[in-house]
Amino acid sequence: MKTILSNCTIIPCTGGPPMSDMTLTMEGNRIADIANGVFSPPAGIARGNGLQPRPLPDGSRWIDLAGGFLLPGMWEVHAHLGDLIPDPHNLLETEALTDYTIRAGRVAMDGLRAGITGIRCVGEDGFVDVAWKRAFDKGVMQGPRLCVCTKGISITGGHGHGTLGALEVDGPWEMRKAVRENLKNGADQIKLMVTGGIMTRGETMEESQFMLDEIQAATEVAHNKGKRVAVHAWGEEGVKTALRGGVDSIEHGFLDDEAIDLILERDAWYIPTVCQTQDVDHINELPKFQIKKAMAATVKHRKSVQKAMQAGVKIACGSDSPPISDFNKRELEFLVKVGMPEMDALIAATRTSADLCGYADDLGTVETGRLADLVVLGSDPLHDISAVRDVRLVIKDGRLVHLDAGEGMSSYADLYF
Repeated sequence: MKTILSNCTIIPCTGGPPMSDMTLTMEGNRIADIANGVFSPPAGIARGNGLQPRPLPDGSRWIDLAGGFLLPGMWEVHAHLGDLIPDPHNLLETEALTDYTIRAGRVAMDGLRAGITGIRCVGEDGFVDVAWKRAFDKGVMQGPRLCVCTKGISITGGHGHGTLGALEVDGPWEMRKAVRENLKNGADQIKLMVTGGIMTRGETMEESQFMLDEIQAATEVAHNKGKRVAVHAWGEEGVKTALRGGVDSIEHGFLDDEAIDLILERDAWYIPTVCQTQDVDHINELPKFQIKKAMAATVKHRKSVQKAMQAGVKIACGSDSPPISDFNKRELEFLVKVGMPEMDALIAATRTSADLCGYADDLGTVETGRLADLVVLGSDPLHDISAVRDVRLVIKDGRLVHLDAGEGMSSYADLYF
């Protein structure tokens, strides 16, 4: 089906400027044409209300975007779909995997309705990310594109052990086995826990955990299959060890000058999850030991992100907190608060994130020939980045997404918090 989207400003996220009074045409699931000017419907075709499609005599449809702002679909590239932060009812310790699976799907579908058309899952229990990816790809339910890491891998007793199905390994041979198991079960990327972190007791954020030979074993196996390796790494020494081991993305990350140089040398990505140390309202909901660690890292983390921006590091957008329909937008807001220009923040959540997930040729920008994953905002995010919350229309793979969750559906907060 041909769909005409008109009367909008396009923010293409290519690095070019926004374009006002535009018309975009989709043919099937791809962008067929982008033209200057507002579409004029044939006589007798009234303008729709509320961005509703209007049928045209040739069998196509037209949507008047009423001056909205058209962007590529946004990405969340550091998500744990089934995680709960905080978890006041201790569900993660008591619930069945089936309940966890249902919550993971709910988070993903809520994210799509919020304009997040792509998600990278960086550690899930029971391969539920693979199951939801297959369900969404087959059209069992309408959901975002998923790039999945399956089970995170940590050292015995290391960061994340005992949660989200994490695999505990020691030494390069056990690492190779774990990576191969994840690949066998459908992993698109591999996730390693290289340092301590905020959420696990009995460790600091600075401490290194995996050794160089273990990381090298993981990257060798993954790269032989054409897969990227993401690493949870806070402390600078762990970040640098990971990069020397050949990893492809640093998640979180305190960065000194040497770490910056290594990231640039490897052409790696940086996903700072900046809201994890800057969003005081969220931090104060955590257990006391986690609050202490997160607050102690606030200044150092902020300076690391600013240093990465100034050096031209590829920064992608991931929040590391559920529900992603909210926290993905918080991450964008906090990226801007620590000094990232609004346009760069949008590119981080679109072009750069799509590239990280292997979609550089098809997604992440509004250009002719690309897949039609699109979002329409009611106000200008280049004026105020919080406009990313003002979602009026979402299109995934050329199909309209119903933004209304449906009458009678409980809120995520009521269900889990």
